[in-house]
Amino acid sequence: MVKVSAPGKVILSGEHAVVYGYPAILAAVDKRISIELDKAGKRVKPISLPKSGLLKYALKRTIGLTGINPGALRIKIDSRLPIGSGMGSSAALSVALVGAFYKLTRLPWDLKKINEIGYEIEKKQHGNPSGGDNTIATYGGFLWYRKEAENFKIFFPVKPKRRLGRIFLVNTGKPIETTGEMVSLVAEEEEKSSLVGIFKENERYLEQLGVVSQKARKIIRVFERIGAGAKITGAGGKKDGSGMILIRHPDEEKIIKFAEDRNLDILSVRLGEEGVRVEKEI
Repeated sequence: MVKVSAPGKVILSGEHAVVYGYPAILAAVDKRISIELDKAGKRVKPISLPKSGLLKYALKRTIGLTGINPGALRIKIDSRLPIGSGMGSSAALSVALVGAFYKLTRLPWDLKKINEIGYEIEKKQHGNPSGGDNTIATYGGFLWYRKEAENFKIFFPVKPKRRLGRIFLVNTGKPIETTGEMVSLVAEEEEKSSLVGIFKENERYLEQLGVVSQKARKIIRVFERIGAGAKITGAGGKKDGSGMILIRHPDEEKIIKFAEDRNLDILSVRLGEEGVRVEKEI
């Protein structure tokens, strides 16, 4: 039996242009999806799994690309990531599954190959993904990422000048629309003092592109009035929810109290977390 986990992500800057060859800054978060794989006499379907269709495809694609069929498998999933909110849950699931498959079948632990297969699975989910979600799920940390062409992607780790502490996410609701193209600006620095301004600037561009719903805008303006920077993270949504809003404020406790007083569903995350990793191997 093996257990492998992969992190979700937030986009600090770069929504909407990354598919067209422009850069984005991605960060892995401390909310993860873990996959347990074991050989079994018969396949046991997980209970209450929203992405079971993706899971089935991911396993089939992994078998096809590696050329190894281990037979029937028992699969168990544990997710700490909100589904469909722009935090890369499908990529985390795909990468964790591929990693678990590699360990169970005793293939060499190769991040490059795990990432490549994760990308192939993401195509099923998103059609024309940038490849950024599976890459940050694989390598973790902070990444500068750019897709020059289908077979030419550039990425390298970025180190913040200061420890960023916690970032907060508020859920505006699952977007009605599917994940769209990604277009925006690139953050110039990672300093704590600058993130508020970067978030505000990015948000204005996203609103001009029409990917932020009125519901999400109202929530963002409320946080801006108390000195926070806020922006959507992920593809966004136009008609109702826009997924998760990323929030930065120098006073973390102020944000927590402000959200609690208004009964907002707030999630605290740490950035720059480890990528795909083995949790258990028996």
